[in-house]
Amino acid sequence: MKKTTKTLLMTAGLAVATLATGCATTEMTSTWTDPSAKGAAMSKIAIVAMSKDPGLRRIAEDSAAAQMAGAQATPSYQVLGDTDIKDKEGVKAKLAAAGFNGVLVMRLASVNEQASAVPYDTFDGYYGWAGSTVYGPGYLETDTIVKCVSNLYSLDQNKLVWSGTSKTFDPSNAQEFMTDVSKAVAKSLQKDRIIL
Repeated sequence: MKKTTKTLLMTAGLAVATLATGCATTEMTSTWTDPSAKGAAMSKIAIVAMSKDPGLRRIAEDSAAAQMAGAQATPSYQVLGDTDIKDKEGVKAKLAAAGFNGVLVMRLASVNEQASAVPYDTFDGYYGWAGSTVYGPGYLETDTIVKCVSNLYSLDQNKLVWSGTSKTFDPSNAQEFMTDVSKAVAKSLQKDRIIL
């Protein structure tokens, strides 16, 4: 949904737009599935959200785990404890010891603002809008577009089995953004028969 004013919030690797009102919409723009992975549903998946901010990481992981119906999905912070998320070997060892056979890694890929002129189909509508806005700042409307990459790995085989890129228009906060992304990712994983 377009708005004339927005504030870009950059918080520890997760950026979302703060809007006065509006709803975010998320769509998967691309997905890839390992053909050999179809039908081999993973039953125990850890969710890892790459974020420097522990609070945002928890929001993201909790939201994603809640959307993964059919699989036992667990936020990684509940399993890893004090393990540094950047310590690949430490993370792998803890997840393997806890019996996870998959890990979904989510990361913010980009945040962009896209400006566009507002079309009006009547003289009255256009002239009234143009007269009040063109001579002031910000007469173009701006959309904030947030892209997120989600990769699902088989821990047993140490390989990528599914990857998806999502695009969210105008998220109002981190919770809404992660909920929308998580729903889109979970739906795509179910469609591709990676989770039940």
